[in-house]
Amino acid sequence: MLPLKNRLYKEPEINKLLKEGQTFFLPEFVIKYTFNKQETKIGFIISTKVDKRAVQRNLLKRRLIGVVRKLLPNIKTGYSLLIIAKKQALELDFLDLKEKLSFAFSKIKIYNE
Repeated sequence: MLPLKNRLYKEPEINKLLKEGQTFFLPEFVIKYTFNKQETKIGFIISTKVDKRAVQRNLLKRRLIGVVRKLLPNIKTGYSLLIIAKKQALELDFLDLKEKLSFAFSKIKIYNE
C-alpha cells in the first residue's frame, strides 16, 4: 500500500483530475496529471475492460503500487497522478512496469533520476 498522504482516492479529486488534468499516453497506460501544491498523490484505475477476472486486475494493481512505491522518492512533490491501465499492461512483468512508468514520469518531467 502507498502511504495515506500519497493516495488519490477521493472521488471529487479524481473527477477534477480527469476533467482538468493533462494526459500522457503509452500503449499500456494513460497517465493524467496536474500540479496540486500539496503532497504527491497517486491513484490507479484498472477497469473490467482490462480483464474480466478480478484476480488479474488485482495482480496488476498490486504490481503498479509496488512499482510506484519504489519510484515515489524520486517523484517531485506537488503533483496528482492517475494511472489508467490498458489491456497491454497485463503482459508486463514488474521490471517492465518499472521501466515504462519511469520513462513516462521522465517525459512528463516529474521524475528526478
